Amino acid sequence: MGSEIPQKQTMDIESLEDLLKHKVLIESLNEGFAVVDENSVWIYVNNRFGEMLEYSTEELIGRPTRDFLNKENLTIQQEHFSKRKNRISSKYELEWTSKSERLIPTSISAVPILGKNDEFQGSFAVISDLSAYKAAERKYKLLAEQSLQGLTVIQDDRYVYVNPSFGKLVGYSVDEILVMSTQEGWDLIHPEDKKYLLSIAENRREGKPIPMPYEYRFIHRDESIRWVQAFSNAIEFEGAKALQVLIIDITGQKEFEKNLRDSEAKYRSLAEQSPQCITILTEDKLFYYNPAFKELVGYSDDEIKQMSANDVWDLVHPEDRSELTIRMRDKIAGRPIATHFEYRFVRKNGEIRWVESYTSSIDYGGISSIQTVIVDITNRRQTERELRYAKDRALLYLDLMGHDLAQQLQVILNSSALMRGATDESQKDMFHNIINDAVKRCSRIIEEAKSTEQLLSGSLIERSATQALNTCIAAMGSMTSVKFTTKMIDGEALILADEYLELLLSNILMNAVEHNPKEQQRVWVTIEDSGSNYIISICDDGPGMVDSTKAGIFDMTRRFGGLGLHTANHLAEKYRGKISIGDRVPGNHLQGLCVKIQLLKLLI
Repeated sequence: MGSEIPQKQTMDIESLEDLLKHKVLIESLNEGFAVVDENSVWIYVNNRFGEMLEYSTEELIGRPTRDFLNKENLTIQQEHFSKRKNRISSKYELEWTSKSERLIPTSISAVPILGKNDEFQGSFAVISDLSAYKAAERKYKLLAEQSLQGLTVIQDDRYVYVNPSFGKLVGYSVDEILVMSTQEGWDLIHPEDKKYLLSIAENRREGKPIPMPYEYRFIHRDESIRWVQAFSNAIEFEGAKALQVLIIDITGQKEFEKNLRDSEAKYRSLAEQSPQCITILTEDKLFYYNPAFKELVGYSDDEIKQMSANDVWDLVHPEDRSELTIRMRDKIAGRPIATHFEYRFVRKNGEIRWVESYTSSIDYGGISSIQTVIVDITNRRQTERELRYAKDRALLYLDLMGHDLAQQLQVILNSSALMRGATDESQKDMFHNIINDAVKRCSRIIEEAKSTEQLLSGSLIERSATQALNTCIAAMGSMTSVKFTTKMIDGEALILADEYLELLLSNILMNAVEHNPKEQQRVWVTIEDSGSNYIISICDDGPGMVDSTKAGIFDMTRRFGGLGLHTANHLAEKYRGKISIGDRVPGNHLQGLCVKIQLLKLLI
């Protein structure tokens, strides 16, 4: 609980009086300071110590120290006070009970006070508040106890602290490890690695650089071998120098590397026959790929063999490239990443293939590398998309029946009732025309829904977005109230689409016209080359749309977009593209709407 100070430091009564003449200095201390008489009654305390115990100095002076100590701490205090009576100074820890009944942990450095004739007159002490230190220590221990990695503190060649994860690693309980002798602690280390660890310890003592991390082996209680990676640093533990070591179990990784080395020929045979894509990559070179990978990306062996690491990254979809590069470099550097990741490859012909990859760090020919198993999930993604589309279609049909068709049927019902009571022939004709129009609207709604039924079933082929857009604009040329302004790129904007490409474009064009109440309407149409995509912009000078409506325009549950817009959105997704909606004049929605259709460029 404490330590004796080797020298017999004492203070005579005249020196005490001299010391108390410097109250200004004592009161300015950040530490507590107190003086007790021969009966352990406080005869002086500074304000800092009073603050620790939540008392004023007047409340403390004249009271015995035992009034502020529980039974356990009183025993400690009395033991050290006896040393003071024997002219011995000491340093120890003590917990005081504060005014609010809190236990205040402190460090006490106490010195006896002697009179002129060497008689014991009491003692004085410098008192340090350990509350913050103890709180940090508790937090550290909590984190250490819950850590999945092993954590140890070694002092004088013995384990003085280990967490449960380290105990699990070597197969012993924490209590068993803490009572191990120096030799028993060393016996946990593989005999072939002891010399290596001793050299690291020697280099550390001499101030020489040591590897970080370093690897060695433990022998588990069941005699199995556990490979570990260690990170160590010097610390102070309970007032003395010690070594803290973080230990990561890499046995699984080592076994994988060994199995890979021992069965490289078998691995290559299996990899060549595997239906999954397998690659081995470093930061600057693709070392190995199997036939399934070649089939996935659509390049020949000669083309792939000439590829650098950067060329391989270029096979990844531009929107996924940055994140995948970071993940790979983190993996090579040994930083933790998720076990799998979904992203897209762009085949030589421009087709998009969704994949799921699983990576592991390996040593390939003495070079730190990344092995990746790549599973083609394009069909799964397509199935998920079709299921989502089917759900959306079902919701749309319910909406059409519950809203659009029901509304027209109500018009027919009401008009029929009014027509029955009409006496004037002109009124009957009017109601009859209303009924006919409502029936036609119902028929058109049903036909439009039926006509889009097979939109997603057709295969994609090479199409010219430029030609399709010009065709749609020409078809709307008879609309004299609309003025089109176009700006196209040179040549054909080739994409992967089907025979419904014109339907997608005409739906957006018609939406720009139908919702514009102006007598003379303007529509601006452009095609831009953005690198890996073509961007088709269709902007109008209509009333525009507030941001909240833009955000839900394709949400089937909010009913902002009509059948045409939802059809266009599904077609854009089929073509591996997307539709976004913004303002024609940024920041001013009253100046009209701008719809952008992003479609992946076909690479030839």
